[in-house]
Amino acid sequence: MPFLIVIGILAIIGLGLLIYSWFEAGFLKVDEQDITPAIHGQDPSTDRSERKTVTIGFFSDSHGHFCHFKPEKVYSLFLQKNCDLVLFGGDCCLHHKPVPSDKIMLTKVSAALREKDIPLYAIYGNHDVALHDEEFAEMGTILLKNSWQEITVRDARFALCGLYDSGRENRSWPKIPETFSQYEGFRLLLVHNPDFIYSIPDYTDKMEKPFDFQLSGHLHGGQVHLPFTLEYKLLRYDKIALEENILGGNFHFRGLTGLISKGVGCGALPIRFRARPEIHILRFHI
Repeated sequence: MPFLIVIGILAIIGLGLLIYSWFEAGFLKVDEQDITPAIHGQDPSTDRSERKTVTIGFFSDSHGHFCHFKPEKVYSLFLQKNCDLVLFGGDCCLHHKPVPSDKIMLTKVSAALREKDIPLYAIYGNHDVALHDEEFAEMGTILLKNSWQEITVRDARFALCGLYDSGRENRSWPKIPETFSQYEGFRLLLVHNPDFIYSIPDYTDKMEKPFDFQLSGHLHGGQVHLPFTLEYKLLRYDKIALEENILGGNFHFRGLTGLISKGVGCGALPIRFRARPEIHILRFHI
């Protein structure tokens, strides 16, 4: 009898955690930050008051029907915060097999932003490899695929580069365009998987960097974040999480700085534990 009682208690606890994990996936966090980056070609002592401010909305990993949020929830926050532009960090699809529901988020978000003349830039994530470039255009996004653009917002200008993700199988890391790295001014890099950082040299002791700030997603903050980062040791094997315990948020690693979003959707299962979904409102003072 005591054995059955223990089993019953464990079952109740397990069910409770499962229910909690389902609800946690629906609690969206809005991360607002003021960021004053070190900028290529600019005096690092430049006072913030002398810089221009660009407000960038960032979200990632919507994963189609495994996202608990309607597009209206997402784009309304970007509009409320007066974003100058919005970036999507990849993985609108789920399990590498695009279905119509995968495209709803970007299509509706881009349409709402476009009414206010706010562009939505996007990159491929590892789940998006079956998509075609034209489909990103159909969703209303501006695709950055190993390419960069100079962005002008009022009297501020900067360079935005987006890199392609070839997927988990036989992954090959792209190279940062040399012209982007040589740009005089703020250089913002958008790359889905933060492990990209291992494909380039360690810049810890180097003055010249290939970019000034990196935005990534992919890790989901572990999604079901277990003690001792067991979710990566048993299932995921993402290097930056395993070796550095960097699962999300701001980071400074190998001489480079950036932010890793925990994403808005879910992969594998529509639940989260100790890894709330999030979008970001980033005020860059450049």
